[in-house]
Amino acid sequence: MLASFATLSALLSAALGAATPREAPRCIESLIPITASGTNFDLSGGSAPPNATIPVSGTFPIQLRLCAPTTSSSLRSKTLQVLIPGATFNTDYWDIGFEPETYNYVRFAAANGYWTLNMARLGNGKSARPDGNTIVQIPFNVAVVSEIVKLARAGSLLGTLGGIKKVVVIGHSLGAVILNGVVETVPSFIDGAVFAGFSHTFGPTNVAIADWEPASEVVPERFADLPPAYLTSLNATTRAAALYGAPGTFDPAALEWDEERKDTFANGELLTFAGSVPIAAPSFTGDVFMINGDQDGVFCSKPECANLAEEAQFFAGARSVEFNVIPGVGHTLNLHLGAPRVYTAIQEWLNKHGY
Repeated sequence: MLASFATLSALLSAALGAATPREAPRCIESLIPITASGTNFDLSGGSAPPNATIPVSGTFPIQLRLCAPTTSSSLRSKTLQVLIPGATFNTDYWDIGFEPETYNYVRFAAANGYWTLNMARLGNGKSARPDGNTIVQIPFNVAVVSEIVKLARAGSLLGTLGGIKKVVVIGHSLGAVILNGVVETVPSFIDGAVFAGFSHTFGPTNVAIADWEPASEVVPERFADLPPAYLTSLNATTRAAALYGAPGTFDPAALEWDEERKDTFANGELLTFAGSVPIAAPSFTGDVFMINGDQDGVFCSKPECANLAEEAQFFAGARSVEFNVIPGVGHTLNLHLGAPRVYTAIQEWLNKHGY
């Protein structure tokens, strides 16, 4: 049964003493009604115009998964990591069930003493799936995530957990695009921002190679009831071409696991994706970390992803802007053999800045 954080976060805290770092963390999953307002694009012409002009507001249940640390740390327990997945991924992206000792970031963070708040974006996972053209666009997803971060920071989502002093948000791909919008619109909500599989410039890989098709047609056994505006990648071959590195950089079994569990991507997100990428966040005063694989064709616009060295211009007011490029890793960082090196690099950055 889904339950509220307010009633169960105390139970998580009490259970910490029974956990060991190698165990899966104790988590509470919940559907939380989130009320948000934003300004979307008029997509009636089949593409996004230069400016967003359509007010959108509403209350939608969002799937959230709060996981407790498995290692006690008085400092790190005061930092909450909020995790946003990318297109066609849900809470599984950060909490992978395939060989979790290697590929599961939530388990890694828990073993290092952190609470994590993992989510399925609006239109994804167990979260609400409203109109995939007019409502589920990047601007409104920015508004939804902003509300989640605000409530989490205030303790309103975490109930009796309390004590959170710093919030670090980690977004992957589309999740990083949304994070970029959050630090641009409400920069004071976040202390540290980690952009994984993202930059403000595009690489040579057109994500259209994934061949986005209505999920109801591609995976009817799971998505038969969804309207055509909810898309997914056609098959494992097109998915690997768009989102993975060269053969040998990932376990084919990991791709198979991913293909079997892939989720959806709203047409409204697809049509507002390109225009949301180049936006700068000059008012954000926290710390920024960019991390990509060197085989990320979606966002590595220069060889070996050297374009990450130019990212500081988009965060003119940030306390720090740093980057790391992981060799032998493609766009879907968490499902490559190099995933542990990605996690270690993030942890080293967290350590450096006192999170």
